[in-house]
Amino acid sequence: TCTGAPGEYDVLIVYASDATEWCQYLQNLFLFTWQVRKHRILSYQLEDDSAISHQELDLFSRSRSIILLLSAELVRSFYIPHILQSLQEALWPPCKVVKLFCGVTDCDDYLTFFKDWSQWQELTNDDEPDAYLAAVEKAISEDSGCDSVTDTETEDEKNPVDSHRPAMSEEHGSSKSTGDCPVVQPNRIQCGVQTTVYIIMKCKLDSEMKTEVEFSPENASSVRVLAEMENEYTISVKAPNLTSGTVPLQIYSGDLMVGETSVTYHTDMEEISNLLANAANPVQFMCQAFKIVPYSIEALDKLLTESLKKNIPASGLHLFGINQLEEEDMTANQRDEELPTLLHFSARYGLKNLTALLLTCPGALQAYSVANKYGHYPNTIAEKHGFKDLRQFIDEYVETADMLKSHIKEELMQGEEDESVYESMAHLSTDLLMKCSLNPGSDEELYESMAGFVPGAPEDL
Repeated sequence: TCTGAPGEYDVLIVYASDATEWCQYLQNLFLFTWQVRKHRILSYQLEDDSAISHQELDLFSRSRSIILLLSAELVRSFYIPHILQSLQEALWPPCKVVKLFCGVTDCDDYLTFFKDWSQWQELTNDDEPDAYLAAVEKAISEDSGCDSVTDTETEDEKNPVDSHRPAMSEEHGSSKSTGDCPVVQPNRIQCGVQTTVYIIMKCKLDSEMKTEVEFSPENASSVRVLAEMENEYTISVKAPNLTSGTVPLQIYSGDLMVGETSVTYHTDMEEISNLLANAANPVQFMCQAFKIVPYSIEALDKLLTESLKKNIPASGLHLFGINQLEEEDMTANQRDEELPTLLHFSARYGLKNLTALLLTCPGALQAYSVANKYGHYPNTIAEKHGFKDLRQFIDEYVETADMLKSHIKEELMQGEEDESVYESMAHLSTDLLMKCSLNPGSDEELYESMAGFVPGAPEDL
């Protein structure tokens, strides 16, 4: 497989899959040492059983230097006749071929495979990066009859096809990864405000050369601005006044591009919209309101639960709108809101303690039975947003509440139907559920509560 753009290339790297990292390393090396620009680097991965096609041979002929990464997998392909034949055609003339030994050693067989083997420049994985650069420079100068890599740059710039910037192949990622880009501060610029942008480079800059930054907005012509050297790695530039959007930047030393990155221009309204979008997140908004920094859903859950406990009125909690539910007989019906009750809200944002407290409030089971506008209930909402343990807790709680309510009703039907007894039992059931949910394993306290409720009960109850 071959990656690159049409036109002439400075470097073609030929490799097999076991030398992918070496290929990526060389691409980055050539990209960030000025000699070779990104759109002039090509990589070719030799497949296991596929020869180089005639169309691909043309790419080899248009490359000014060829680096052959000699790994174990690539050397095995020499012994496959149709692949060897295609390589013999592709690796010519010998003056532009550089062989780099990656984990294999030289042997006499290679001379029988390639008649020009001894004329290829030789490198090993122990050589310094400068040796790789020097070998490529030599190959290019011998191939073109020029003294250096940069001699033909100006002429090449006139070719509009060459200015197309290719994407590197997906299997080994793009050379323009985040870690390889220059660092820009600030990376967000307000439209209409004159801003000085500082760019920190990965490679040293030549103070003798004119350094410029080209801003290339998508819907307008490019603007090239002269930069000032702050130190050998850092430049500063006054950003031109452009419209909002992400603008690519190219940094040039003389006529050579030595790096590229981007900045984002924004209007006041876009900034306000961005802030409002963040503030619209209820959990973050409440964390800001209560000065919970950094944002912590656990701290917010605890604060809301304690506040609710402290402020529940003696007459009960009516935040669910239970009266309206009962009047309209909407217990099991769907509502038009996404979060129709506070119980739905606490389930949506995983507020576990608040959910547990709300479930003990009067009307909790009715609220639990209300579906939101998407047909989801508090338990399914919790699971949908990743709170599976909260879903399990709600399900178990409601199941227990139903069982306990049925049991209490049966007991009352058999005995005296005294309303005060029913109210006491109802309050006790709430206490029991609360202790079960928030203090699992506290059996001793539950037995004490039960013993206090049943007069004359045996001590070992």
